Amino acid sequence: MLLAAVLLTGVAGMSGCGKSAESAPPGDVAEAPASTDPFPVAELEGEDSGLAAAPSPTPSKKPSPKPISTVKAGGDTGGGKVNTNDGVPNLGSGTFTKAAGGTGVVGSADAATLVKYQVEMENGITWGANPVWTTDSLADEVDRAIASPLGWTMSAAHPVTYNLGQTHINGASWKFQRVSDGNYNVVLRLATPGTVDKLCKAVGVTTQGIYSCRYGKTILLNLRRWLKGIDGQAGVDFHAETVLHEMGHFLGFDHMKCPGSGQLAPVMQTQTIALNGCKPNAFPFAEDGTFVQGPWASS
Repeated sequence: MLLAAVLLTGVAGMSGCGKSAESAPPGDVAEAPASTDPFPVAELEGEDSGLAAAPSPTPSKKPSPKPISTVKAGGDTGGGKVNTNDGVPNLGSGTFTKAAGGTGVVGSADAATLVKYQVEMENGITWGANPVWTTDSLADEVDRAIASPLGWTMSAAHPVTYNLGQTHINGASWKFQRVSDGNYNVVLRLATPGTVDKLCKAVGVTTQGIYSCRYGKTILLNLRRWLKGIDGQAGVDFHAETVLHEMGHFLGFDHMKCPGSGQLAPVMQTQTIALNGCKPNAFPFAEDGTFVQGPWASS
């Protein structure tokens, strides 16, 4: 949807949003001093005691999330021309500051895979008449979306299987935890349209000043969509829709099509471009626990 998958072994790459990325694209912005390296390398802990009679301890690797098998990077494309004269700041500094603190594990302990996520916001945004977001308020909103009762955490009670097109998910379930120690599986960054366009273009994705994208371990949330919502879909929880759609790409899902007129749109449908007869829907699951899905569509 907005543009466009740990102890995980099968998560997707770009948000319906390009190419699998083991590292940041060449156009990735530098981290602000307050932000850690987004792709941390496992460090060794422990040193020799220095006592000849004592055996040297065997160095152990710092726990680090396992890489996820990724789907190609991507984003949502093909919508109409975007109104850029809407008061949304187009460009920040290109550096990011992470939200401090974190959460406990959200979701059932029975879920098979723990996804650790970090939240960051671009520095140097001139808010003007727009609501002012901080790293704390952004983290709170992302946490809220992740913890939604109909979000990906419902997979613990209703494991997800989806094998269509290039998406192969079998009996998967997830739980989540926000961290700020750099030991994460995926980072969600709120960024200005100009910065999103630049970074996504570096991995071959055109975001047109409004869409979001995902590459490797990075989800870029477009500030324009974050502030302005979704045209023609008043009342839709568009923050949750954006976060859960892009997270779905990280978990391994490509895009989906509307399953039929009058039915709920899958969260992996590019609803911000066209509903195609489906009803707007911000969540992966329906109230009865059904995973809302449709025919596969390439991202």
